[in-house]
Amino acid sequence: MSVPLRVLLIDDSEDDAALVLRELRHGGYEPTWERVDCAPALADALARQKWDLITCDYVMPSFSAPEALKLIHDRRIDVPVIIISGQVGEEVAVTAMKAGAHDYVSKHKLMRLCPAIERELHEAEVRRARRQAERRTAALLEVATDISGTLDLRELLSRVERRTAHVLPCDCVVTFYRDPASRMVRMISQYGLPAELVAAAQALVFRPREPFVGWLEGGKPLVLNDMHAQQWLSEDFCARFRIAALLAVPLRVGDDDLGGLAAVNSTPDHPFDQGQIDLCMGIARQLAVAVKAAETFHAQREEVQVSAALARIGRELIAALDAPGLLDRLCQVTTEALGCDSSHTLFWQAETDTFQPIAGYGATVEEQETARVMKVPRAMMAAMLDRLQHDDVTYAHAPPDILSEPDQERLGVGLTLCMALRRGADLIGIQVAMSRRRRKPFADTELRIARGIAQVASLALEHVRVVAELERADRLKSEFVATMSHELRTPINVIIGYTDLLIDGAFGALTPEQADPAQRVWHNARELHDLISATLDFSRLEAGRMPVEAVDVRLAQVIEQVKAETRELQSQTQLRFVWNVPADLPRVHTDPAKLKLVLKNLIRNAVKFTERGTVTLTAQPCDGGVEIAVSDTGIGIAPEIRPIIFEPFRQGDSSSTRRYGGVGLGLYIVRQLLDALGGGITVESEVDRGSTFRVRLPAAPTTP
Repeated sequence: MSVPLRVLLIDDSEDDAALVLRELRHGGYEPTWERVDCAPALADALARQKWDLITCDYVMPSFSAPEALKLIHDRRIDVPVIIISGQVGEEVAVTAMKAGAHDYVSKHKLMRLCPAIERELHEAEVRRARRQAERRTAALLEVATDISGTLDLRELLSRVERRTAHVLPCDCVVTFYRDPASRMVRMISQYGLPAELVAAAQALVFRPREPFVGWLEGGKPLVLNDMHAQQWLSEDFCARFRIAALLAVPLRVGDDDLGGLAAVNSTPDHPFDQGQIDLCMGIARQLAVAVKAAETFHAQREEVQVSAALARIGRELIAALDAPGLLDRLCQVTTEALGCDSSHTLFWQAETDTFQPIAGYGATVEEQETARVMKVPRAMMAAMLDRLQHDDVTYAHAPPDILSEPDQERLGVGLTLCMALRRGADLIGIQVAMSRRRRKPFADTELRIARGIAQVASLALEHVRVVAELERADRLKSEFVATMSHELRTPINVIIGYTDLLIDGAFGALTPEQADPAQRVWHNARELHDLISATLDFSRLEAGRMPVEAVDVRLAQVIEQVKAETRELQSQTQLRFVWNVPADLPRVHTDPAKLKLVLKNLIRNAVKFTERGTVTLTAQPCDGGVEIAVSDTGIGIAPEIRPIIFEPFRQGDSSSTRRYGGVGLGLYIVRQLLDALGGGITVESEVDRGSTFRVRLPAAPTTP
């Protein structure tokens, strides 16, 4: 089968030209040819079409090979040029080769022509491929430079589209994006598209079952050079968007289909060749990676923005949990986080079955007046409330019965976003964010922040409610304990008083059989009295009804009073009491009554847990104050129990068969009182060897 060959013959002889053509046909070529013999004719022929081969006689009446070679060189045309002449020698042939000729064949040896042509055509193809590869590499490097300079998706696409249109070249470049959820494809960016077609192109949506989407998912390039012979796009579509040739390549990263990059030529004489296809695919591969990186970057930045916004909202609401202005603060942080004009909190009122505004921020005077009288029946919000059952946020429009359209326009009611405030599964309120003039929907990031606001606010409101309930329950408990303790103390005092009289013989001498039960009654009544007193002290502490009345006191005198007031307790045991109290102790600034209560509680605690041995109270100066140590030789405290001994109602042995009585309030009261006095307490203990409690009190300030 003959090989087509476009040949330009530079020769003044028709006969010589005929010989060359005959040799070509004999060598298996089917030449399409033209003969010229002067510079103007050569220039015209080079301008009109591309040639595969040029043959040139060396000397002609009005032209020569060196002149022809110069003209070809000046036009930067890379076509094999073979000199065919019978009148030049080897030296002239070498000169011609240096001037740009690729080979020299004598007219007397035309049998060498076809082998020379075959060789030169091959070398020309190699040169073209090399240049094309170099151009493709340079273009891809330029694209890489464009891509590396930004992570902004719009800027990224704009740069790559502009570069693609230049290096292919083509009339227009369009980037399509494939939505991963819906699989629908639409244009997101373009370069070179006529302005009057941009809106129409942006409105295009290619659905999953359409051929274009199927091609994208197939991962192969789409080349349409003859729009009349293809079935992908209708003739009306091609005419409308001026598509004469189309090259589209998918944007893929691994198995992730991101969309496609399409190049368009508007004139039919500019089809896309394989080199352009390869170049466009290389650009698309780089662009796909860059788009994925940009998406990842923006997703991470969005996460940071959302996390930072929600962290700030959380801090703000946590800081306001104990403040009466929690809802006002909620409205303020909602307005600031969503960039809206105002925000209101609406709570459902069960008695009227309406939602009413109870807090707001950013409202105008007119909006505030409207909010004061606004009561939105639940029925009017049924559709929106139904949407909030499935999502924490939804858009809303003011019902005309509540706010007429003229009033909405006058007040500037624009875009309104509602967030659900829940208690468990129940909707208890709505947080409303309003932009007066905004019509564009909130961005995905803002909607995520709004969902976070709904959840954080719901938790905060529930926390406030639970805390209020707990405080109310605690207040009722304290009142009950105080009342019961007070009511119990009166009959206990009567029992102790009459038992004292019995034991002292005020009603006559008691027999030994009578004295022992009386002593038991008195002892248990005293224990019950101490328990009631501790409970009363505990309730006063919890209710904050034990104010500190600090004065400068002599510690030795206070300890002496404690010694006297515990003499009865000392007499009822077989223990030895040791009091190591120097008379020159520094003065302390404290509440003497509360300090005595601390020391008496520590002494009672030591007596309770010591069956034999010694209870010692030692006082001595220490850095910046005074240390009082109460030591015993009792049962000691196990290491695992020490962390809990200062907690209320906690004992080392909490079983119902425990050996030692009490309710576990003594040491708790000690620590609470010392905290109020500005002091502290530590404990050292060894099981079966005893314990030492060290109380530290600050010294009284010295007067100048």
